[in-house]
Amino acid sequence: MKSIDTNKILKELKEKLQEGLNETQIVEIRNIFINKYVSPIYEELKLAPITEKKDIGNFVNIFKNEINTIIDEVLVKVRIESENKQHKVDYDINIDNVNLTKGGLTPLTLITNQILEFFKSLDFQVVSGDEVVSTKYNFDNLNIDINHPARSYQDSFFINATTMLRTHCTAITSQVLENNQNADIRVVTFGNVYRNDEDDATHSHQFNQVDIVWARDGLNLRNLKWLISSLLKHLFGENVQTRFRLSYFPFTEPSFEVDMTCPKCRGKGCPMCKQTGWIEILGAGMLHENVLKNSNISIKSALAAGLGIDRIAMLKYGFTDIRDLYNNDFRVLNQFRKEN
Repeated sequence: MKSIDTNKILKELKEKLQEGLNETQIVEIRNIFINKYVSPIYEELKLAPITEKKDIGNFVNIFKNEINTIIDEVLVKVRIESENKQHKVDYDINIDNVNLTKGGLTPLTLITNQILEFFKSLDFQVVSGDEVVSTKYNFDNLNIDINHPARSYQDSFFINATTMLRTHCTAITSQVLENNQNADIRVVTFGNVYRNDEDDATHSHQFNQVDIVWARDGLNLRNLKWLISSLLKHLFGENVQTRFRLSYFPFTEPSFEVDMTCPKCRGKGCPMCKQTGWIEILGAGMLHENVLKNSNISIKSALAAGLGIDRIAMLKYGFTDIRDLYNNDFRVLNQFRKEN
């Protein structure tokens, strides 16, 4: 094969293509270089000895590909420049719109972040989960009897007999617990829950909730009281006090309603706390043995709690109507920009 300096030819090609050519001219240059430098090698290949055909064939293919690569890169650049010229506009799309108002996090998001921040510091797993769940996780695994009022269509939103919108985030926690063989399970779930309520100043068919479960052998009520008290101090300040009153929930035993000192009067008594100095804030307890059994885990003790994010936001920020948390009124939202 005749000696050929491919580097010199490719350099010449690049210089030719720097002359601001259009697509047609670029394609013509490709044809000229192929015919002048590549085609003769193909002719030489036909006459070459069999022992040399492979080397010559590899050489000519690589050389041709190098020419085509250079041509194609220039073609792409020219086509993009052509399209940009066709779509050029006479105005600046980056001009600021004076009618746009800066956004910010809502009170619900602020409270959610504060709660999750607390539990992340304690190595809890944070889960949101699906809002459509099976009755197995929403009721059955949680020791909620088939005759419980919550299982009626008047109290919950059912899609079919075994599928529904979750009525509490515990439905997601029960999924995390199932067949979990870890010796120390810490999970906090959060998000929207749904109940068939009439909307008014203190009730909504959809609201936000947080559910907490800590499962580990040896946990007791002292651990539960410490966790809940620490959470409320994190949300409302170190001076907040808590008290636990016996109650009933199907999934905990014993069960408690947890009160805290009124954030408005600091325990002195006011219309908000009905002059008692206390506000009911959440439900808690030790997870029922049937829940642990239904979850198929070996741990024998677990503490649990559930609280409404909407209620926390209303108490902390002084809302009197739950609907104000959802109607995107800028007069309300603007008050919280400083906390974003």
